[in-house]
Amino acid sequence: MPEQSGSKRTKTGKAKVIVVAVLALAAFVAVKTGWMGFGWAQLKSKTFPRDEALLAWVPPDTQAVAIVDPHQLDLKALGAEQGTARAALERVRKDIKSATNIDLVFDVDKLVMTPNLVIARGRFDGEKLASKLAEYRYVKGEHNSQRYLARAGEDAIAVIDDEILLYGDEPSIKAAIDARSGDSLEKNEKFTQRLSLMGWDRPLLVTVQLSDDRPSLRSMLTGATGPRAVTVGVRTERGLDVKADIEAASPTAADELAKLLEEKRVGAAEYFGGTLGAELSPPLAEVAKGATIKTAPPTNLVKIQAHVSQETLDRSITAAGKSTSLGEFYKTLRLFQLLAPSH
Repeated sequence: MPEQSGSKRTKTGKAKVIVVAVLALAAFVAVKTGWMGFGWAQLKSKTFPRDEALLAWVPPDTQAVAIVDPHQLDLKALGAEQGTARAALERVRKDIKSATNIDLVFDVDKLVMTPNLVIARGRFDGEKLASKLAEYRYVKGEHNSQRYLARAGEDAIAVIDDEILLYGDEPSIKAAIDARSGDSLEKNEKFTQRLSLMGWDRPLLVTVQLSDDRPSLRSMLTGATGPRAVTVGVRTERGLDVKADIEAASPTAADELAKLLEEKRVGAAEYFGGTLGAELSPPLAEVAKGATIKTAPPTNLVKIQAHVSQETLDRSITAAGKSTSLGEFYKTLRLFQLLAPSH
């Protein structure tokens, strides 16, 4: 009997060793293939979505920022795989993977985009990227002890500790490196408060500063024209659920801005028809019809909510590709601040 008991203990001990070895091997493979980092990033995104660290690479004078969290994105909510929206995203994914060997879905955990800079956190192989881009005549450079690759007169890219990727023109890369060691948007409390108020648990966050947070004495005495900032948050739930906060100069200005926007919403079909043409106007007018616009007393915010169905999203993307009126609409959008009430 004692011999049988000892034999059982030996077999049990061997089984435990095998299990531990298998788990260790699985963990090693997960780390090497990136699955460990991907899984941890996904858990972190769901549990602690607030993330301001990437803003440390954004120069403090940047006025427009878009933050993309792929882990929050539900592709099924954008329609069928063959639909316009998902097909467009897949094309972008394939193009970037072909050029850089970076998979936007698997390798990237978060993106911060400005008009001239892209900052990504994820899993990147700096050496492989440098080897691949050398074929395209990218040469090595260095700024403040950080290395980067640049093609003269074109663009530049930097991979830092195989975790952070910077992409833009060469001056923008240098400005990002300087921001990381000096002043940046991460230290701008007003800016980060806008993002937190909208909520970090969204696949897309956009905020645009329209006027200075610290107005001149003249503007304080006479009143500054138009809203201060616009922040937009998007969720993917059977299409797109869009929320926007427009920061006016005062609660009174917010009331008048809300009235102005409501007039535009009611006359959306005619307004869009005159600026976007016959292709893009109908789907956007449909979205505007179902939108809500209201103020949030005692704050100076105008809050807008809208839902874009999968079908409307597909129609809008298809129409945008055919439309020749987007340039004129952009000019109209740039004049929006002048149309808003002054207070």
